[in-house]
Amino acid sequence: MKNFNLKRFGQALKCQFMVTRHSWIRLFGIYTFVMFMANLFFTRLAWRDYDDLANNWGEDIVFSTYRHIVDQTSVFGVIFFCFAMLFGACYLFSQLKDTRKRSAYLLWPVSNLEKYIICLLHSIVLMVIITIGAYLLADALRVLVDFITGRVIIWGFPMSFNVDPEHNTPCMLLLFAFGMVFYIHSLYILGGTLFRRQQFLFTSIIFLIGLILVIMLLKQSVEWFDWNPGEMISYHGDEYHFHWTFYMFTILFYLLIAIHYWLSYRSLCRMQVINNKWLNV
Repeated sequence: MKNFNLKRFGQALKCQFMVTRHSWIRLFGIYTFVMFMANLFFTRLAWRDYDDLANNWGEDIVFSTYRHIVDQTSVFGVIFFCFAMLFGACYLFSQLKDTRKRSAYLLWPVSNLEKYIICLLHSIVLMVIITIGAYLLADALRVLVDFITGRVIIWGFPMSFNVDPEHNTPCMLLLFAFGMVFYIHSLYILGGTLFRRQQFLFTSIIFLIGLILVIMLLKQSVEWFDWNPGEMISYHGDEYHFHWTFYMFTILFYLLIAIHYWLSYRSLCRMQVINNKWLNV
C-alpha cells in the first residue's frame, strides 16, 4: 500500500497503542519512581539542614532556601526529560526486535508512511506525555511527603518554565537553539531505525565520535578560513549581531533534520523480516 488513508491510519494508531500500552504503563511507573527518588535525594539526603533552619531562622528564610533546593529537582526533571526523549527516539521500532513481531507488523494492511508516522507519534508524543505525567506525579508525591512531615509546600514543576522576562531573546537565536535540539533528536531517530540492538548505546557512541570530529574540523577551519566561531553571535549596543556563518549553520541544521527523517523512513521501507544481526537492513 502506498496511499495514505486517514481512517485506516487512525485505526492502526489505536491498535498499536492497545498492543503496546502495558510497556508504556510500565515505563511511566519506572520514570515516576526514578524522579520521586531523585526528589527525595535532593530535598532530604543532599540537604539535611531543614530542621536546623526552621528552628533558628524565620519562615521567610526557610521558604527561600527550600525553594532553591526544590529548584534543583526541577533542573533534574528537565535533564531527565531530554534523555527520555532521546531514549524514546532510539526505541522508535523497539517492537520489531523479535522476528515474529516484525513479520506481523510488516504485514499490517497499512502503508509504510502510516507505519512510520504511527511509530513516530508514539516515540515522541507518548514519551512527552508519560515523562511530564511522571514528573507531575513524582512532584506531587514529594509535596505529599513534605506535607506529612510538616515542611513548607513548594511545587517544583512550575519552576521548570521559569524564564527571564527582562531578557528578550531574538527569534533567530531561538530558531538556532531549536534546530540544534531537533537535530540531535533526529540523529537518535535515525539511529533507532538503523540499529537493531543497543540502539541508544550505539547511537550515542557515534554521536560522540561525530561531535569530536566536528570540533576538530571547526578548529582546523579557523586556520584555513581565518574566522572565529565566537564571532557567530555577538551582543553589543543592546542588540544581537549574527555572522553569516550563524545563518549557514541554522539552515544546515534543519536541512540535516529533514535528511535524517527521510533516511529513517527509507530504512523502514527497506526493512525485511530477516535482517542483519545488528542493523535493520
